[in-house]
Amino acid sequence: MYHKLLSILLVVLVALNAHAQSDDDIAHSLNLPEAVVLADGMTFEEYLVKQVLANAKPLKARTKTLRYSVTCQLEKDIDLKKFPHRRTITFVARLAGYGPIVSALREHPHFGITMAEDVFYNNGKITTLNVRMVEMKQELTPKQIASFLKHDGMLSANVYDKFYQKVREKAKELQKKRKKKQDTGMEYVGSYVSGPRTFYIVKLDNMTVHIADGCWQIARISYNEGQNYIRNEFREVKPDLFLLSHGTGKLYLNKEKWPKGYISMKIDYTYHH
Repeated sequence: MYHKLLSILLVVLVALNAHAQSDDDIAHSLNLPEAVVLADGMTFEEYLVKQVLANAKPLKARTKTLRYSVTCQLEKDIDLKKFPHRRTITFVARLAGYGPIVSALREHPHFGITMAEDVFYNNGKITTLNVRMVEMKQELTPKQIASFLKHDGMLSANVYDKFYQKVREKAKELQKKRKKKQDTGMEYVGSYVSGPRTFYIVKLDNMTVHIADGCWQIARISYNEGQNYIRNEFREVKPDLFLLSHGTGKLYLNKEKWPKGYISMKIDYTYHH
């Protein structure tokens, strides 16, 4: 229970489709798969995922420098005073240095903040500047504000590498199912054209990935589990380099004896040349 609650309260502040092209627009231009013959019985969706992973490189191998600004909006509509084992959770959170954050979330059932910072990425190292609170839907103490701004690692984290790692882990998981002749949930959905590029859509169980043809970069990735969802959009910031531009996520609580509600997050990246 501790890990689940902590993940909802704190880890939800981690990398989390987008404004570029809506799902409705994509649906109108969606092309069904053509007949493709591949060696060794490989399906087209397996070929696409293989291309993504074969061409995956760490961010530091793709670009030396980046300058960008990140804005993160976090909202909560849960009464945490009714959580089971809340005293134990609060005690552990304080030991981990998150006491003021948990106290703020507990004091305000309806909670909302927007934080921002500027980031300089240079040869794999990240420097953050001007970490700030942009908006608050409720009053917070100076100590609580300082704690939120101190634990801002999710804003400046290198999420690029993490997304490719997620796809790699999911592909390995589904490959094991295939060897056992189990349903993998892997499916080629279709393709669409946006600007000069063609994008392929592959479903990997509860993960859906949009893949840019030619450079084999991830252009969109989403996860769905019941009502819960996380969606992320990537933009071609440099030639053949798609970086996270917008993400949204919403997690609902509907466990028995737990307070009902949700936590939502929206994150936007603006890149400076």
